[in-house]
Amino acid sequence: MRYRFFKFSLLAVALFVYVFVQGQEFQGNKELPVDSLVKIGKLSNGFTYYIRQNHKPEKRIEMRLVVNAGSILENPSQQGLAHLVEHMCFNGTKHFAKNDLVQYLQSIGMRFGADLNAYTSFDETVYMLTIPSDSAKLIENGFLVLEDWAHNVSFDSTEIEKERGVVHEEWRLGRGPWQRMRDKFLPVLLKDSRYAERLPIGLENVILHAPQDTLREFYHDWYRPDLMALIVVGDIDPAIAEEKIREHFSTIEGPAHERNRVTYPVPDEKGTLVSVTTDKEAPVTAVQLFYKNDVRVDKTYDDYLQMLRYNCLTGMLNRRLVELTEKENPPFIGSNFSYGNLVRTKDALQGYALVSQNGIERGLETVLTENARISKYGFTQGELDRYKKDLLNRYETSYDERDKTESKEWTAEYTRAFLEKEPIPGIDFEYNFVKNNLDRITVDQINALAKELITDNNRVIIVNAPQNDSVKVPTDAEIMAVANKVNSMDIKPYIDSMSGTQLMSKVPKSGKIVSEKEIKGLDAVDITLSNGARVILKPTDFKNDEILLSAFSMGGTSVYPDSAFFTAENTDGIVQESGVADFSNTDLKKILAGKSVYVAPSISDETEGISANTKPSDIESMFQLIYLYFTDPRFTESSFNSYVSKKKDLYQNLAKDPQYYFYDKYNHILAQNSPRGNYLPTAEDWKKLDFNTAQMIYKDRFADANNFTFIIVGSFNTDSIKPFLEKYIGSLPTVKRTDSFVDVGIRPPKGNKKVNVFKGNDPKSLAILHFETEAPWNERDAYMIGVLGDVLGYRYIEILREKMSGVYTFRASASMSKIPYPRVDLQITIPCGPDNVDSLVTAAIAEIKKIQTSGVDNKEIVKARETRLRQFQTNSKTNHYWLSAIQTSLMNGTGLDSVTNEKYIDQISSEELQRVAKKYINPDEYLEVVLYPEDYEDKVK
Repeated sequence: MRYRFFKFSLLAVALFVYVFVQGQEFQGNKELPVDSLVKIGKLSNGFTYYIRQNHKPEKRIEMRLVVNAGSILENPSQQGLAHLVEHMCFNGTKHFAKNDLVQYLQSIGMRFGADLNAYTSFDETVYMLTIPSDSAKLIENGFLVLEDWAHNVSFDSTEIEKERGVVHEEWRLGRGPWQRMRDKFLPVLLKDSRYAERLPIGLENVILHAPQDTLREFYHDWYRPDLMALIVVGDIDPAIAEEKIREHFSTIEGPAHERNRVTYPVPDEKGTLVSVTTDKEAPVTAVQLFYKNDVRVDKTYDDYLQMLRYNCLTGMLNRRLVELTEKENPPFIGSNFSYGNLVRTKDALQGYALVSQNGIERGLETVLTENARISKYGFTQGELDRYKKDLLNRYETSYDERDKTESKEWTAEYTRAFLEKEPIPGIDFEYNFVKNNLDRITVDQINALAKELITDNNRVIIVNAPQNDSVKVPTDAEIMAVANKVNSMDIKPYIDSMSGTQLMSKVPKSGKIVSEKEIKGLDAVDITLSNGARVILKPTDFKNDEILLSAFSMGGTSVYPDSAFFTAENTDGIVQESGVADFSNTDLKKILAGKSVYVAPSISDETEGISANTKPSDIESMFQLIYLYFTDPRFTESSFNSYVSKKKDLYQNLAKDPQYYFYDKYNHILAQNSPRGNYLPTAEDWKKLDFNTAQMIYKDRFADANNFTFIIVGSFNTDSIKPFLEKYIGSLPTVKRTDSFVDVGIRPPKGNKKVNVFKGNDPKSLAILHFETEAPWNERDAYMIGVLGDVLGYRYIEILREKMSGVYTFRASASMSKIPYPRVDLQITIPCGPDNVDSLVTAAIAEIKKIQTSGVDNKEIVKARETRLRQFQTNSKTNHYWLSAIQTSLMNGTGLDSVTNEKYIDQISSEELQRVAKKYINPDEYLEVVLYPEDYEDKVK
């Protein structure tokens, strides 16, 4: 296994998949073993399968049908049809007519999108299905669905025409500045390769007008057993799974005349290629760097060790880049590098830097200089020693969690194994291999690898920037000049320094536990410390190595005047930028090398708090950091200036993007221009940020432990954790004040209000409908309101997407809140074509009225109950669920004996949903805000 660049992304060039392995004596060229816990087989027709029994989550099976065929195999007349084929698999098969598949899966509690989904990329198409495993019938139907996808898709003529509209809406969603710039730079990045002209979304004309037989031809040619694999991981007997695979997939036949499954190369280039692209709507400025290389094939022990060297190189490079962002005048907002697949046939050391619109050349020069410094001098022994500790810690954590690993993680790994021949030696092998062989990696080896990777050949530099008449964007030649300048610079070695070796040199004076009571219904303990701090402890066995903490107190930014609001809402970010005590963030990473500790303070509108997580062996370090964030936050002018500089640069052009611009306008309308609305900051706003005020606010919010409640959930022993509570929480300062939040009076407009916003040139719109009713909060109605949102979602899939072909996606969310004022909100978001806004909005509101008039049919009740039950079954076995449920219950003032709402599942009924719909939603009074293209202004008026 290795870090993988899963899909090409414009900015997020760092999506990694960590791998975990068993180890033995190093054996060089010996091939890596295959994990004995996975059953791999191949049927006589060439169909491959992977099976693994796994009980996390319980009573669930993750299934993947992996097709080694994607858009790269399309003929010129088929561009976009690989993706349309994927859609047609959900619109009629031999055993599930039309939309019956989605309806069936919803009836057993599975959600479209979360439990039923698919994706098409350049080289593959993958279908994802999660099913319950608590009945033989459900398991049988799961295999039947996958078999139908493999060779029994109906391709009904009427359904094809309807689905063209849905895919067209997905194509429309992808339009915008990034798409336009991508279309310009891909032919440079993937020069002279087929990948540059086979984007999975395809061509609009082909999607809408390609002959239906051309679509069927792609399915016939490429959906065949030798190009397919079935992956089954979950709570199922492997023997039963294998029997089902043979039963359902052995008889699938390939086409009589099989087309050759070609792999398409990306040719090498001597020297450096440059692409500078601009767009009037680009929201940020980005520099991207690619050092292209041949694809690595990991087969042997040597290969695996080399993979670890790549891992170390990119990890240490990223730490240097992060350190540069902490400077008072940082050269870029953020940066990251990874090594892995660019496309199936090309790897790359690839990275990006977000820069200011005036800082393109400086940002590029800085990244190139750091790369050149590494190529020339390499890394230090201290850097490598610390990174090895972190790397081993990750493997160790994964090894400790080996019996609690989610099934989805295994399916992703086996998908790569089939498509890319990634080795799967298993967690035991990988961990032991790393533990026993990490010392074989030397700093000289890493430095030699850096020299090999970081060269001028096969290098691509891409710049994406807003088009702005007042700002000159460098030309291709000027970008190349920056690269040449770096080559001639006198670059000095990196100096590795640390401010200290331990977090705390002085132990605080401990407090005491003054009361303790058992919360029987929660299997938790409620503790009060001598300084008034309250602690809720809920030990669990869901994970072996996970402890989560959330601390909160009421107040937040709401207790400060409007004049201090902007500083107040940025104060937590300033502290997170700065560090604690005498330690910068870079210092903290060095001190905590080899530990799993995350701690972050936060200040929101109505609360302040701490979020933290760790593993049992590092729990004291977590508590020490919490203590320091309360008592000794680090405020420096340089960190403050660094924070302001990066934020100002980040937000400088966001409003150029029609989506950002629209949401900013929407938030202004929703908050009726209150100075406390959730708006995009302007250049003038950043001038309001005051260093001294930020210090005062932070220290004030964290001055009184008496007002804080700490919730700790995870793998700990209650008695063992108590000394840490007394030492680090019981010793926190207190002023014994009574604190609460303030309702600052922000309310949406009343009545029926429609506002049209005109921005952008793409033929796309976005409509948001916001319904709000002020009403006293109660637990039962809060639950039923959430279910009402679920039911509207079912209906909108059927009506807006399947029947009207008017949307690819949408959102319907309903909730009841108590803070800062009791209310019910229903928000419906509809991205669509400009001409379809009115009809889709009318249809969405019509469904609300139907529920108010006629209630909900029994099929929808079954879906709602099953979905909520299945979600609870899965979520209630996670620490995150209980952490959130306890905090929500405390904030709402309900009892802790029962913080979950599963008691209401059986009470979901047509009458209940009709009641809350009539009581809380007025379909004739809502706020409607719609984004239209600029050339629609005359049409809409």
